[in-house]
Amino acid sequence: MQPCSNGARWLDSPLDSGMIGESVEHPQYGRGRIVAQYRNGTEWMVHFASGLRFRRSRLEFNGQRPRETLVSAGNLSRIVPMPMAPDHWEARHLIESLRVGVAPAQRIRDLTIGLEAERKSLTQALHQAHSEGGATRAVLGEYGYGKSHVIELTTQEALDCNFLVAVTSLDLHELPPHRAFDIYGSLMRNLRYPQSDERGLGPLLAAITKTPALQAKFSESAPEADDPLVCGLQALGESSSSDKRAAWQNWLMGGRKERWMDWAMKRSRPRGFRFPSIYRNSHNARQIAYLLTGISVLARLAGYSGLCVLLDEAESYSLLYPYQRPKASLFFSAVVRAALGNSAIRINPDGLPQHRFREYPIRYGGSQSLFFLFTVTHSDIPLEAWLEDEQILHLNHRYKAQEIDRFLEQALAFHTQAYAYEPDERHRKVCQGAAEHLGQGMRSDHLNIRAAMRLSVELFDLLYLHPDYTAATLLSELRKSLSQQAI
Repeated sequence: MQPCSNGARWLDSPLDSGMIGESVEHPQYGRGRIVAQYRNGTEWMVHFASGLRFRRSRLEFNGQRPRETLVSAGNLSRIVPMPMAPDHWEARHLIESLRVGVAPAQRIRDLTIGLEAERKSLTQALHQAHSEGGATRAVLGEYGYGKSHVIELTTQEALDCNFLVAVTSLDLHELPPHRAFDIYGSLMRNLRYPQSDERGLGPLLAAITKTPALQAKFSESAPEADDPLVCGLQALGESSSSDKRAAWQNWLMGGRKERWMDWAMKRSRPRGFRFPSIYRNSHNARQIAYLLTGISVLARLAGYSGLCVLLDEAESYSLLYPYQRPKASLFFSAVVRAALGNSAIRINPDGLPQHRFREYPIRYGGSQSLFFLFTVTHSDIPLEAWLEDEQILHLNHRYKAQEIDRFLEQALAFHTQAYAYEPDERHRKVCQGAAEHLGQGMRSDHLNIRAAMRLSVELFDLLYLHPDYTAATLLSELRKSLSQQAI
């Protein structure tokens, strides 16, 4: 079937059947007579008037091409779905996210269960980072209890407080916690800006280099005269090529150093100048922490509140080989010390070794503003060696029925919007009863937050698909399921 330009369609009609003895005409060999058929009549043996005999495809003969019949497109029945309204489309996507136990980022606050104390602590830490130069929090909880949810919640809070936010997730194979350089590169490539979709360190560097006074102020405040940030900013200001500026930005984000960079940097420096490398190997934890605090100083100069560094899945620390763990411990302790300064009384800065090629202080100091948060499950990661008790947020399953009920009502509102129906008395009763059952399931370790979200959507699905499903029956089956097995 082929489309036609006027909206109609061509339908293939069957071929004329050729009988043995029938006269046919070939465009090249002329007239002849069919003497035999092969391949179910698709090939003919023809004795032509010239005396030749050939076995040819029947489609080669005149009049044997498929005849095409024009059929009006209006006669073809088809269903054209109506486009969804934007709010309807958003609600559908939101429900699909909840169906797998994940609260979407755009509605993270509306779909947060409890966490009032944790959110208060995070807000205090952000204010402390801005006013005192740094703060640190660790989020401790089992799988499925909302650690990644807290990361996204903190991201939104920090962006609202005008922080730059760098988020990455550690992975034993792709981004293990003992590779400080790779973590730094991932953070810089994922750097986010308030009220902007821009990513990476480039926009911040461009904002500083556009204002020579800010660049000069940063250079004067740097504890090390020729550190990578100072030299990189100077090289950006001296570069007239957009390709070279992009290369310098990439290098400051943990990218490769191009061959021409040594010459470009040394030509305007005194004799004996050494290129300030960002160290990939050896003891580089001090330098990485130093650079993170330096970027927070740049953020303050550019008019932001500071830098917020968020690491998810830090429990991969416990899966490292014994010889890898000391380097991971150095990275975490260095960043904690850089953020907290002298208030990090459990971390001795002298215990953080220098790189063999160059020494760096642990932090920029001055106008820095660094907030560091990481999530971890219960494992042998030595949190007590780095943090005070109030700096560790414990995620548990002690949620109140009222908190779960508020979530269910919000989820129901999105469900009714997604599938365009009005809730009835059954929905109200299920919200009230399910809040008690889900809370009891979490307290008895049969449920975690992720499973509770999935179950909530399933309850509303059943009410929507089965109008005769009573609230009492549904709640009874939910209670029985939670009492018999863990989910």
